[in-house]
Amino acid sequence: MKQAQFLFIGSALEQAKSYFPDNLRFASIPIIMLLLVMLFPSGPLKIATIQKAHGTSQSVSLTGYAGSGWKAPDGTVNPTITIPHGELFNLTSSSGDGVNHEFYVDVDGNGQRDYPIDPVADTGSTTLGYFAPGTYAYYCAIHPQTMHGALTVLPPPGSNFAITPNWWLSIIVHGTQSGSTTITVSSVNGFSGTVNLSPSAPAGITTALSKSIVSITPSVPATTILNLTAGASTPEGKYAVTLTGSDGTGSQTARITTLVYVADFQLSGTQNLPVLAGSSRTDTLGVISTWGFRGNITLAVAVPLMGPRVSLNTTRVAITPFRFAQVLIKVDAVGIGLGDYNVTITGTASPSMSHELAYDVSVWSEPSSSSPRPVIDPSQLTIVGLLIFVIAVVMLDALRDRRRGKPSQPDLETWNPPPSQV
Repeated sequence: MKQAQFLFIGSALEQAKSYFPDNLRFASIPIIMLLLVMLFPSGPLKIATIQKAHGTSQSVSLTGYAGSGWKAPDGTVNPTITIPHGELFNLTSSSGDGVNHEFYVDVDGNGQRDYPIDPVADTGSTTLGYFAPGTYAYYCAIHPQTMHGALTVLPPPGSNFAITPNWWLSIIVHGTQSGSTTITVSSVNGFSGTVNLSPSAPAGITTALSKSIVSITPSVPATTILNLTAGASTPEGKYAVTLTGSDGTGSQTARITTLVYVADFQLSGTQNLPVLAGSSRTDTLGVISTWGFRGNITLAVAVPLMGPRVSLNTTRVAITPFRFAQVLIKVDAVGIGLGDYNVTITGTASPSMSHELAYDVSVWSEPSSSSPRPVIDPSQLTIVGLLIFVIAVVMLDALRDRRRGKPSQPDLETWNPPPSQV
């Protein structure tokens, strides 16, 4: 079940990255990534940069009004949002006036929404990630004149610098790409100097920094890129990669949640195939790439003894992340007994990578046609007819007597019996 969830959401992420327009892509990917993290029950869901005791999340709710601004639950309009460095910023936004709103944080300070630099949150719940210490302006991208406020990120206490990944999640896919994230090291309390960085990862994950020693000043932060690669035998799952920085007097630690996936494929089709006895039918099987898989898939069919004949129009297909394959399945039930049959199609990419799709083929027959039963039994028609005739005669007799003035029955009060004859 979990693997099926991985494949489905993995395909959704690929399609979001490929097909969403640029102005929606950044808002959509965080939602999908949050779903990915939730698939793993072990460990906290909100892990990214951790400075000593930090590593929790800050949740904020805002309701948008184009004429007045963003309103907090306590009624404050365009409130100042304050979060400690190292806490994940989770935002729930909604519209209070029926108008569309789009929350974003102006990270680069130019007063404009710049994709993908400035994180964006559409209406709903969105994880905006982590921010370096400082004060930022937030806006509604559609109504910036009235809907704007300040976001303050407090520096880590007792430290000369802060370590902030540009995103709180890194994804590694075997065989197609490595995961990477940009790390920003910024000055705290006017510090100027060098910071030594050292990554650490669990077995199966290889780390590499573009720069392990960086120099910072109060006005100029430094950046380095952390590259992550999974070994060929590393199991899929969630891993915590840590990055420790030291300036000689103190240290800070960031932890980046890393998800490892294997480039794979899946089979998709209608798994219930009813077939009329003595006939045949066709259906379509889809072979789809997940997480960047590209290669050849060999297909094979297994049917039970005395079962229907099942054939494919091809037994070998090639797929890429941008092209899936469709295979025609033909099920022939001529001369096959009625009943249910289990048919299995197996797709194989390598000795260690294969998937099956089971079909339930039901061979059935149409019910025999028969004449509808009459409402009245024919044997009773004669009796019914005679009864109707007698009733009609009696009614006509009574009507004729009435017209002649003859009572239909004697009057017992005035009637005298005839004298008896001697």
